[in-house]
Amino acid sequence: MLSDSALKVINDYFNLPFDGLTGVRCPYFNNARQKQRAQLRVLVGKGTPQEIMEEAKIISIQYHAGLFDKSGHCCLHNEHTGEKINNDDVRKFLIDHGLGIECSGFITQVLRAHFKETKGVDIARQFFITSPRNFLRYLVSLLRPIENISVLVYADDKNTTEIKWQDAQAGDVVVLLKTGSKNHINHILLITEKTSDTIKYVHARAWDSEGKYGHGVAVGEMKITNSNGSLREQRWIELGQEGEKNETYIEITQAKVLQVRRLNINK
Repeated sequence: MLSDSALKVINDYFNLPFDGLTGVRCPYFNNARQKQRAQLRVLVGKGTPQEIMEEAKIISIQYHAGLFDKSGHCCLHNEHTGEKINNDDVRKFLIDHGLGIECSGFITQVLRAHFKETKGVDIARQFFITSPRNFLRYLVSLLRPIENISVLVYADDKNTTEIKWQDAQAGDVVVLLKTGSKNHINHILLITEKTSDTIKYVHARAWDSEGKYGHGVAVGEMKITNSNGSLREQRWIELGQEGEKNETYIEITQAKVLQVRRLNINK
């Protein structure tokens, strides 16, 4: 079972901690698509819920957007339009200003909290990211590890070990490499619970069917219908959708590499 700290981080992404407003689900943000480099981690899809919230306040106040007052509280009404502010307004504001979380950033922040509480280990400092022979990139990875932890880092045998999906437990990850219609996407899911007939997971993703503003962190589950079959042979459900309407399942079927992996934690 995930630790209380990890569960709180997950909850905070699903309910970003804005003063005066609840239920704002963190949007998805992909740094690779935006092609941003050398930015603060909150601007490249790697920030904590608190960092995302604080950056939104800064942008709102700096550009006089009217969503937050100078003390950082969500305004009941936009000071420019006079209209009441709701969750959708804030989500659109976040997306329009490039604030959100990407898949590996989300999972890294959750697992950081989990292993800090359960083992006293900061996984961001334990991961192998690149060889010291690549000196400049190695130095950057030491200074900014979270910004450099990608899906491929999770897929590296130096950091994780592939296991049978039947042996999965909370804290393990599902890695998808070279998925999508053009096999150019890498993605990762975090297992949060496993029972005799179900594996539950969370991730950050953007479904095409959700358009510009519908994406973000999400929960799903895999119903075990064939205990001896592969992951692709199980029943995947997300947002009440299955089969061709479940875009996560489509990526599961398209992935060139599909593995359940467990972190190698030394301590």
